[in-house]
Parts: sequence; C-alpha cells; structure tokens
Amino acid sequence: MHARRLTVDGGTEQGAEIRAFVREVVASFGGSKRVSDDLVQAVDEVTCNVLLHGYDGKPGELALEAAIRDGRIEITVLDRAPTFDPTAAVEGAPSRRGSPGTSGAGLHLARTMTDAVRHHVRPGGGNELTLVRSMDERTDPAEEG
Repeated sequence: MHARRLTVDGGTEQGAEIRAFVREVVASFGGSKRVSDDLVQAVDEVTCNVLLHGYDGKPGELALEAAIRDGRIEITVLDRAPTFDPTAAVEGAPSRRGSPGTSGAGLHLARTMTDAVRHHVRPGGGNELTLVRSMDERTDPAEEG
C-alpha cells in the first residue's frame, strides 16, 4: 500500500497546493485523468468547506492522507475544526453560517464524484472525512443514451 501526506496551514489560498497534491497522488497511483478530475473536485469542495466554515474563515490546519487499497484511492481530510458530520447534514438545512438552501451542495457534489464518503470524529476533537474513488472508469449515464 502506498501512502502520501500533505499538511497545510492557512486558508482557502491553499487550494492550488491541495489540488496539485491530489493530481500528483492519483497519477502516482496510476489513476486516469477522469479519476483525477473527480477526486480533485471532491477534495476541493470538502477542503474549502472546512477552511471557510469549519474554521470560520480563520487560518486552520488541514492534513490530507492519500492511499490506494484494493483498487480504490482513499483521500482522508483531517482537521481540528469543531466536530461536524457532513454525511448527516440534511440538504437544504441551514449551514453553519445560517444560509438556507446551500447546505449540503458541496457534499452532494463530492458524493457524485466518489464511491463513498465516510466521517469519523478524531480523538481529541476534529474531523476525519474519507473520500473513496475506484480506479475503474465509470460510465456517465448521459453517455449510455
């Protein structure tokens, strides 16, 4: 099993570094451009949410761990923001900032780009969110026509 890790400390300006990390690890694991694009989008949504909402717009630490297991790439996002399980959030419910109608949109997008999304509370506080994407190509329903 290969494993890679990236730690960033800051705000949303870290997005380019995070996206580059995801592209690099997917390529090193032998993933296709489509797998890379899906994971870049999903990880970007999740990490932006943590940095904007979890840390309330203030700088915070994020760690990304990437591994390949049984033909699946797993990217885990670790933070020390207040505990929040996005997999339990109800679409259309008020977000942490209280804006109705937008809560869950990023997670919905992340779910459509991956095969599984799992959340765990970290010992000592914070969140561990794992995104899982098969290395196999998926068929776009629009292409089945």
